[in-house]
Amino acid sequence: MVGLLLGVLRFPLIIGVETSIGVAAGTNIGISTMAAIPAAVGHLRQNKINIRIFFVMAITGAVGAFCGSLLTKYVPVALLLSFIGIIVSYESVVLIRGTSKIRKESDTKNESLSRNKILLIESIIGFAIGFLGGLVGLVLGSIRLPTMISVLKIKPSVAIGTNLATSSVMGISGLIGHLVNNEVDFLILIVMGFAAMVGGYIGASFTHRFSERNLKRIIGIVLIVVAITMFIRAATIL
Repeated sequence: MVGLLLGVLRFPLIIGVETSIGVAAGTNIGISTMAAIPAAVGHLRQNKINIRIFFVMAITGAVGAFCGSLLTKYVPVALLLSFIGIIVSYESVVLIRGTSKIRKESDTKNESLSRNKILLIESIIGFAIGFLGGLVGLVLGSIRLPTMISVLKIKPSVAIGTNLATSSVMGISGLIGHLVNNEVDFLILIVMGFAAMVGGYIGASFTHRFSERNLKRIIGIVLIVVAITMFIRAATIL
């Protein structure tokens, strides 16, 4: 409904029944991917996906995630999670206060930035978030979604669908890596994954029932929960 897969909330539950963090991460990414695909399809049917931004962020995000995954062992994960938590907290406040102006499709012709500059900004955002996600093993839709709204100035309903579609591509890429390393619990993946697919598709049908302002506030509240979870997770790693 809010365009987030909330893997950071699910991860502690999965790791509680797994002996390996790698298996827990691989299973969690797989569940998030299974949830993202039908949810993205639901938003696509409602014409709530910006195809251009999706392709730009999916490609640059996948490249960033691959690069970040190579450097995971060199970066303190707790410090990184704390940093991400601060970013998510700030974005949540911005969305709840409703200070971001939403860019209408009709306003794109009057953008002061050139198309090349817009493409560059989108590419940098996609790569940077993908890189951070690769470092911590998350698709980080919790950063990408509010960034689409506050920086790229697109409607929350469109940002939700675009974020889910982008997350599905990044999730598939991450899942393949974990499958190669045999880091997936297929029983949990099947049980929670199919349930998540149903929930994701149903949730997508509720997005349009909220006004743009209320939708931003709901996303902001969910992001506060995500940020708190990230801080707790960082503290447990220290």
